[in-house]
Amino acid sequence: MQTSELTKHMNSENPQYVFAGMITNKVLDGIAAGIEDVLSVHEATCKKYRKIFSIFIEMTQNIIFYSDERVHLESDEAGFGALEIALDGTEVKISAANPISREQRDRIGDIMDLITRSSADEIIAIHKAKMFESMEDPNSRGAGLGYLDIAKKSVRPVHFGFEETSCGRLLFHISAWA
Repeated sequence: MQTSELTKHMNSENPQYVFAGMITNKVLDGIAAGIEDVLSVHEATCKKYRKIFSIFIEMTQNIIFYSDERVHLESDEAGFGALEIALDGTEVKISAANPISREQRDRIGDIMDLITRSSADEIIAIHKAKMFESMEDPNSRGAGLGYLDIAKKSVRPVHFGFEETSCGRLLFHISAWA
């Protein structure tokens, strides 16, 4: 998949950080270490660092775990995707995009539809219930918990979408604000 297809939804006027490519846990660690330096430069992002960082980590882990374009490594997981952190007025926009399978589209679509239909209080309650469910299943990777956490922390409704790329792949993109 071309990185231009991944990043076309990341057309913010004031990007602070953009990454597109294969993401592993080691890459995540390196990116995370550098983000604090970039965000601490701006007063608006410095005060929101924890929320921005938390949303960014959830989005990045979703790429690592669920991207349909993967490389199997002996000691790590790698998924292809793109990430952006951008200033958006007085808020910070955090966005991600990655290829997904048709089966994942149905599962993610159900979770995102639930989030769209739910109030902020309902999202908190659903998140709490799903957390308890995932603790009971040692093989669970959260069953949508990350998307609920992103929605819970976003100060605006989460934006998301699915689209077919020019090469026939399915792309998922999501944005949240802190």
